[in-house]
Amino acid sequence: MALPSRSDPWRLGPGGKCAKVAGVRAYPLFSLLLAGCTFGLQPSTPEGLAAFAVDPNDTSGGDTSGGGDTDTAPQGDAPTIDYIEPDFGPVTGGTEVTLYGTFASDVSVRVAGEEAEITSKAAKQGKLTFLTPSSPDAVAVNVQIESNGQTDRLANGFTYTEDGTGKIGMIGALEWYDQVGTYWGGATTDVGLGFLVPVEPGDFDWTKVYSSSPDTCASDQTYTYETDLVQADAGSGSTVQITNNGKSFTMRWDATTGQFAADSLTQADMSTGSTYDLASMSLNGASFTEYSLSPMTAVPAQFTVSAPAITGASAPQVAKGFTLSWSGGSAADGVIATLGMWDGAGTGYTETVTCYLRDDGSFTVPSGAFTKGWPVSRQLDIMVARVHFGDSTISYNNATASVMGEYIVYGAGFTK
Repeated sequence: MALPSRSDPWRLGPGGKCAKVAGVRAYPLFSLLLAGCTFGLQPSTPEGLAAFAVDPNDTSGGDTSGGGDTDTAPQGDAPTIDYIEPDFGPVTGGTEVTLYGTFASDVSVRVAGEEAEITSKAAKQGKLTFLTPSSPDAVAVNVQIESNGQTDRLANGFTYTEDGTGKIGMIGALEWYDQVGTYWGGATTDVGLGFLVPVEPGDFDWTKVYSSSPDTCASDQTYTYETDLVQADAGSGSTVQITNNGKSFTMRWDATTGQFAADSLTQADMSTGSTYDLASMSLNGASFTEYSLSPMTAVPAQFTVSAPAITGASAPQVAKGFTLSWSGGSAADGVIATLGMWDGAGTGYTETVTCYLRDDGSFTVPSGAFTKGWPVSRQLDIMVARVHFGDSTISYNNATASVMGEYIVYGAGFTK
């Protein structure tokens, strides 16, 4: 699966004005469309993103049509299953399931023909809990109860999912951009955006997107990180609700890019230096079930970049093999530096270098990092991001949701 890319960076034009430049692969996460000196999001289609086919035999999600707390079944009456929750769980078994219906005290439960361990039951309330047995396959199976010598069955009432333990089941990022410097020819714009990509459990490492190892840099001319992750379809009209510090915003499913996305987020929507929850999902015809994540990730606190001096009134001169320095805020899991070299005509980047760094306050960019050379008097876009790597567990398959939180300081300079 190729990752989404950021496009359309700022260009410093005549008289200090900033201009939009389209179609530039600037940063391997998401896509920005900049109108004048302001941000706006234009997701780009992830290349090579394999669609996840919904199994036509997967009829997960038993009857959830209502209620369930009923009077106890008189001795001799047939038992009934109204619904169960959750109606999914990994093949390893051990999922605690609550069943609502009518039954007597002699009730027993079978899942796919295997007897389940009942951990509690209250016949008067029509409620019992049980632990699912393990399953050799990830399939939808029947749930059956027996009471008073009679049975009731919920066909395809429970779906066994692939065990994602130790694998990644969602990737994504929540990002806050702090545009610095007064040399853009207009007011700077701070903005938040985010995306979430549900995937089948697989192997993935965010740090490898940027370079092969810590405190190294890689050029987009010579380095790519490929993953075999396969996206899961959330279904048209699906949404997720993200909350933090009493604030919330909605991410909507974009079928073209295969991800939940939100852009143009303001400080009314997001808080930096705080954690975020995926509070709820609303899915329509998804190839996976709804779940929540708490906490999902955290966006680091505000910090400053002192070298190069991108926060000043004039864009700084930047020499080959320059040093990045940052301070303030609070320690993060790492730092991502993204350096975009413009062409002489100001039509786009000729090369983008990304560095994955330890959060120790400084790093000297190797002189040979730019494989196409170091031309002088070129605009160099400089993005320094402190990042947090969230690692919450997805309930229905035990996979990890690897969602980055980023505070990104965005400035520019001119090469010398």
